Amino acid sequence: MAYSSGEADVGKFGFGKLLHLMALILKSWWILIRNRPCVLYYPPASPNLIPVLRDIVYLLAVRPFSNRIILHYHAGGLPEYVDSMNPFLRFLARCAYGRAKVSIEISKSEMGPGVAFAAENRFHVANGLDVPVISDLEPSLDPPVFRILYIAGLRKTKGVMDIIETAIALRSHDRDFIIDVVGPWQEEDTRRCFESAVAQADVADCIVMHGRITGEEKWLLYRKASLFFFPSYYESENFPLVLIEAMAFSLPVVATRWRGIPEMVVDGETGILCEIRSTEQFSDAIVDLMTDTKKKDAMSFAAQSRYQSKYTQAAFLESMRRAFDVAVVKEEGNL
Repeated sequence: MAYSSGEADVGKFGFGKLLHLMALILKSWWILIRNRPCVLYYPPASPNLIPVLRDIVYLLAVRPFSNRIILHYHAGGLPEYVDSMNPFLRFLARCAYGRAKVSIEISKSEMGPGVAFAAENRFHVANGLDVPVISDLEPSLDPPVFRILYIAGLRKTKGVMDIIETAIALRSHDRDFIIDVVGPWQEEDTRRCFESAVAQADVADCIVMHGRITGEEKWLLYRKASLFFFPSYYESENFPLVLIEAMAFSLPVVATRWRGIPEMVVDGETGILCEIRSTEQFSDAIVDLMTDTKKKDAMSFAAQSRYQSKYTQAAFLESMRRAFDVAVVKEEGNL
């Protein structure tokens, strides 16, 4: 399923991807025929033309060889995108995604893909993961700095440009802070605009660019952070894993009222939600948590408690087991 070799290659056409798709179809046929009857588990694409066309080709070719299908939707906005396609492609997409035995949806929605594509059974399964235990950091002789952590694939609709205006607003409050920006650039034009804007605003000293980091280095940044900032309005945003990681590290979250984010962040309890692209609201929320230590500590405790009750790997696996049980239950003439 790994069609792209890097972030910049995601969602774009390539002849290598076409060959990869054909090979994947052949391999799937071989597995399904040798082991039939089989249940096919498939994660549909993000709402973009090339990935959706890939799904259409793959599912129409492979579904006839499977007994049933489980579709696990990770990206948001797919039903709306399919509705916007021309009638012929819309028909093919509905044939490809339609009438799955089980639809697994990450965030709750009155008109989620399971409803839009008439799945027989719908399950809401929130993402879940475990994070490593990081020991207490060695005390520093330097005065503490309020560290704001932002992690995402760096693109305009992930709110990366809003970081600059928020930093300018925070400066006007005469506050010491550092914004740690983590992630790979996904749009070259946005990278150039960001770097130019940082230089013009003279905020390079309070915005630290880390690039792509993983493993212990990433976990240490979470451990050092005072707050997690996520001003996303990304078209395919659904249920960001970084918000789960932030809650696991007891970080209050300042984020947007966008897609599945309000389902994760309880406004006023585990964080503060703002309107998209509202840097004034972002800066006011951050200053509020900078100055009100009791509120910040209460949100930190609530965030960790919410993670433990809803978003651990154990909770995720138990929910997935229930969804899979429905797909493989024995019925007359079937499995």
